[in-house]
Amino acid sequence: MSNKTNSNLSRRTFVRRGGMLAGGILLGAEPTAVPAAEPAHEPKHPAPNTPPGELPRRVLGRTGVPVTTLALGTAPCGKRPPREIADLVNAALDEGIRYVDTSEKYGNSQEGVGLGLGRRRKDVFLATKVFANSIKEAERSISTSFKLLKTDCFDLLYYHGLGCLNIEGAMDPDGVFTWLVKQKKAGKCRFLGVSAHKLPARCAQFIESGEVDVLMTLANFVDRHTYGFEEKVFPLARKHNLGIVAMKVFGGIRSKPVDGKRSRATPQLDAQYLELAIRYVLSMPGVAVANIGAHNAEQVRQNVQWVKNFRPLAADEETMLASLGRRLAAQWGEHLGPVVET
Repeated sequence: MSNKTNSNLSRRTFVRRGGMLAGGILLGAEPTAVPAAEPAHEPKHPAPNTPPGELPRRVLGRTGVPVTTLALGTAPCGKRPPREIADLVNAALDEGIRYVDTSEKYGNSQEGVGLGLGRRRKDVFLATKVFANSIKEAERSISTSFKLLKTDCFDLLYYHGLGCLNIEGAMDPDGVFTWLVKQKKAGKCRFLGVSAHKLPARCAQFIESGEVDVLMTLANFVDRHTYGFEEKVFPLARKHNLGIVAMKVFGGIRSKPVDGKRSRATPQLDAQYLELAIRYVLSMPGVAVANIGAHNAEQVRQNVQWVKNFRPLAADEETMLASLGRRLAAQWGEHLGPVVET
C-alpha cells in the first residue's frame, strides 16, 4: 500500500476515532457516572484486516503506516548480553511482532536489536530515541544508534523524555528539536516523535508545532488519575492525527525487584490486572500501539496472546478499573516524577 493511500486511510479512520474513551473513565469521576460502552459493531480503531491468528494492526496516525498493536520494548532486557537480546528480538518476530522500540540508554539494547534484525530489518518498524540537551549530544546519539542498529534510516526517532530534558530553546532555530526536524527532512528517519513520562503540559508546544508524527506517553488505568495524559494530552494528539503509543502500560517495575535483580523484576501492577491494563490502553481512541517491555521470550508470548485476545472494555469493567485505579494511584503517587513544574 502506498504512503499516499495509507495517509488517506489514516485521515478517514481518524474521524471515526474521535472523542474520548467509551465509558469515559474521567480523572476524578465517580465510578457510577460511567456511561455505557459503545456498541460492539462500531469499531473504535478501524485498521487493515488481520488474517486469523496474526497480531492485529492499526494505522499509526498521520504516518499512514499499519503497525502491529504490540511493540517489543527493549529496556528491561538491556543488561543482558547482545546475543541474548538478539534471540529475544527474533522470538518476538517469530510471534508476529513487527514493531521494535529501543534506545541508546537501554544498555546493550541497540547492539542486540541490530544483531537480531539482520535481514529481517525490512519487515520491522524500528523506533529509537534521542535524549539530548544539545545538538552535539544529539549528533553523537544518532551516530551511535546508526552504528549499533546497523541501519541508515530509522522508521521513528523520538525526542525522548520531555519531562527530563531542558526543553527551553529546543524549538529555536539552533535548538535540538529543530535540528531533529532537519534530520527527518534529510532522510535520517521517516517519522519524528516525542515522548513523556511526566510533566504532561510540556507536550502541547511540540504537538502544536506540526512537526510531530507520533506521541508516546505513560498510559495506564492507575497513572491516569495522577498524570492524566489521557485527558490532558491525548485529545490534542488526536486533533493533529498523531499516532499514539502507550508506554508503562503495566506501570513500570516494582521498586524492589525480586532477589534484587532487575532481570527478575515484576510489573508495578499485580499479575491479575495485566491483561486488563492492555485492554485499557487499546480501548482508547487514537492509541495504535501498546509498547511493552519484556525480559524474556515467555513474557513476549504472554503479551502477544493477550493482544490477540483483545476485546474492548465493557462498561462494568471500566467502572471497576476507574475505582481500582484511583485507589492504587493514591498508593503509587508521583512515582515517575512530578506532574507539574516546580
